[in-house]
Amino acid sequence: MNIILLGHSTVAVDAPEGRFVIDPGNLTDDPQLEKAQAVLITHIHPDHCDTAAIRASGLPVFGPHAVVDELGTGTVVRSGEQITVLGQEISCVGEIHEMIHPDLPRPENVGYFFDGVLHPGDEFIEIEGVRTLLMPIACPWVKGEFAANWAREINAERTIPIHDEVLSDKGRNLYDNVYENLGVPGYTRVPQGKNFKTA
Repeated sequence: MNIILLGHSTVAVDAPEGRFVIDPGNLTDDPQLEKAQAVLITHIHPDHCDTAAIRASGLPVFGPHAVVDELGTGTVVRSGEQITVLGQEISCVGEIHEMIHPDLPRPENVGYFFDGVLHPGDEFIEIEGVRTLLMPIACPWVKGEFAANWAREINAERTIPIHDEVLSDKGRNLYDNVYENLGVPGYTRVPQGKNFKTA
């Protein structure tokens, strides 16, 4: 399977019957929705769900209840469900956004697991069988210790950093060095816009 990183947490996935995009948010310069046939959203936060761009695309949307309510259209998905999007079987996993601060609400978070790939949204989702982990590294809720321990527990063949648009190039290099030194399995930075095959 072919996957393209489009910036921050946005990825394009070439499924058997077309392309879907996960989490086209407002920190992604070009989510390439004009090249897609469907959109999957993990949660309602704007860096994962650019409502104006998604509405303008007119594409079918799959996401948690709050996302569908906000967009006024789409298919509600829940953790534990199996869905088929463009011929690709996808497991919906996860439960709730990681805590940023006790004073802030935690929206429902639905991660997507397909062909050995886990896009967790904003949650340290623990499941078995992950071969390619898309790992959030720079978020208000991420502490390096917890992220590294989670990724080591997942023990994927390849761990690819995402959720890092808030970092400069020097900042990305710093984070990469930390996670590599901590022995995160298969930690590999994939340049934005470059295709890669699932492990």
